[in-house]
Amino acid sequence: MPSPTLTPVAGTPSISSIPKTIDVGGKFAVTGLNFTNGSEVNFFVATATGAINAGPFIPSTRSLPTQLTVTLPPTVPLGEGFASVQVVNIDKGHLASNPASALLQGNPAAGIPSLTSINGVGLAPTSSNPSYAVNNVETVVMQGKTVTLGGSGFDVSHGVAVDLFCDCVGGKVEFNVTPLSSTSISFPLPASGPDAPTTGPGSFVVINKGDAKASNAVSVPIGQAISVTSVTQSGSTITVDGTGFSNVTLLNLFNTQPSGVVNLGGLGAGGPLIPPTLINPGKMTFTKPAQAVPGLSYVQAVNPPFTPFTSSGSGPGGSFTLK
Repeated sequence: MPSPTLTPVAGTPSISSIPKTIDVGGKFAVTGLNFTNGSEVNFFVATATGAINAGPFIPSTRSLPTQLTVTLPPTVPLGEGFASVQVVNIDKGHLASNPASALLQGNPAAGIPSLTSINGVGLAPTSSNPSYAVNNVETVVMQGKTVTLGGSGFDVSHGVAVDLFCDCVGGKVEFNVTPLSSTSISFPLPASGPDAPTTGPGSFVVINKGDAKASNAVSVPIGQAISVTSVTQSGSTITVDGTGFSNVTLLNLFNTQPSGVVNLGGLGAGGPLIPPTLINPGKMTFTKPAQAVPGLSYVQAVNPPFTPFTSSGSGPGGSFTLK
């Protein structure tokens, strides 16, 4: 039986456009239909622990019924550099609009830093894709090399702290740097010692020392791009060779079964469905799942933030015959 078609409630607000990039500490316009004197704006910010609503905000100006202007206070966090906007007409039974999304950066005039490139590579298209909702750069930052961060609003007078979150002891390493300019920061990334980041996923955040305001977090692989070069089996132990593996690498195991190809891996409510054992960044093992059946199978490795660039993809190295 086909599902019934739902008719929108008359007077429901709708958003047709917002800017592609919204600046915290600045203003932005929401264009659409059916906005009212009771319209308020929910403002959801993607963070490492999930989305938060930094609003609701009461528009600073209204051009009814088609436009609202919102002023974002400088206290709104930039999080993962992605925001979703929704208009709610509280005077019309709290009718809510469709969501609209944008990149989230800081207004340098308000002293808020923004991170928009790493080693000359700008934010990937997936950074503004709601399916991922996380700023990321499609390059690899190498230990033992100089890393250059580009953006705006970096504190030249007082300096900055650069936090690099990684699969490290304590979860991050920190570097105190004097920026080259308000738009560029360069510093050597150690290859050894307590400040050397571990190979695997990483995420940079710039914090201005003068006022402790923080930039958006930008994810980038450290040391190696992730790949799977071969998969072998000995008894119930399956060994995966490749590059870029870490303690937070997630495994997909596509297994050919009578009903079709089934993914026995991935992420479940309690964590990874196939818990791997990390040997080193080039090798990991896992135990054959009880649900697996002999036949053609395929292993795919994925690192946070789980974008196409941080996946081993569909190369031939992941293919093997399960026994």
